[in-house]
Amino acid sequence: MAIESLHDLCAAMDTAAIETWKRIEFGRLPGRRFDEASVTDNLLFTLQSRVPGLLTYQSNQVQERDSGADWEWWIGDDAAGWICLRIQAKRAYDDNTYRMLKHPGAGDDAYQYDTLIKGCNPDQARYAFHVFYNGWPEGTFEDGTYWAPPARWNACPGLGSYQDCKHAEPRHYGCAIIPTGVVKELSDREIAAPAAGRYHVQKYLSEAVPWSYAFGFPPWDHKRGEERWHPKLDRGDWVDRIHGTLEVLARRGGARGARDASGHLGEVPVDRDQRSFVLPPYVEAMRGRTPGRFEPASDDEVPAAPQTVIVERRPKRARKRK
Repeated sequence: MAIESLHDLCAAMDTAAIETWKRIEFGRLPGRRFDEASVTDNLLFTLQSRVPGLLTYQSNQVQERDSGADWEWWIGDDAAGWICLRIQAKRAYDDNTYRMLKHPGAGDDAYQYDTLIKGCNPDQARYAFHVFYNGWPEGTFEDGTYWAPPARWNACPGLGSYQDCKHAEPRHYGCAIIPTGVVKELSDREIAAPAAGRYHVQKYLSEAVPWSYAFGFPPWDHKRGEERWHPKLDRGDWVDRIHGTLEVLARRGGARGARDASGHLGEVPVDRDQRSFVLPPYVEAMRGRTPGRFEPASDDEVPAAPQTVIVERRPKRARKRK
């Protein structure tokens, strides 16, 4: 199976982000709590139910600690090659910190984010990202709004407010994506500081964008209406577009890089040879099975993360000859 529309996927991701926001905000009530695993389960179920052709799998034979990843995305097709994203999810707590960033890594790795980085290589189109699950009552950081400044500026390539540009609303940050390399830089910078300062929400959201932006930035010109990509950014190949977007996010400074490059993404060099053209055995096995619970048939089929999402592009139709 393959997905029909990247636009539909991005719209579903924004919807899932708002639902995640509501869940995390509700979890602040006395006696309520949602951990990262349960939020991830609901998040991926929402995407699966809204995007025909999207493949999601869950396996209980995987230890997150080994790779540092909660889930993987595999994006592409056999002709264009495959891009891999490994994601570590962390939720915002009532003290407005991502305090579980202090989670220890595997082996000699000091932290989980070190393990995640070690298992990825952008030069092989394998990227490490964190997704932060957010949600808090209106007015938590600024009266009359859900925004946590300065994240409000990251949502708009043209540095406009939501009221002006409509690129994103605050609750699209229910799922906010940030390069894991930036997470490490921010976390290690004040390694001896108390958790309240070291892991504060606003510190990390200053470099994050809504997670749907990983599949393409909104255009500079808000007058284009609902069109997510400028025609010059299309390249006629959405695998290239996603690859270029991830290159910008991972190597050009997170949110700042996104703003700088959103108007000329078509000029970002993309090396297709970096992609995988031979998928790991577990991904190939998943492609031939119904989405849902995945039980490996051998050690080779054990996934790298508890959850796997396959975004396969529908093959282009051959043009009819006149």
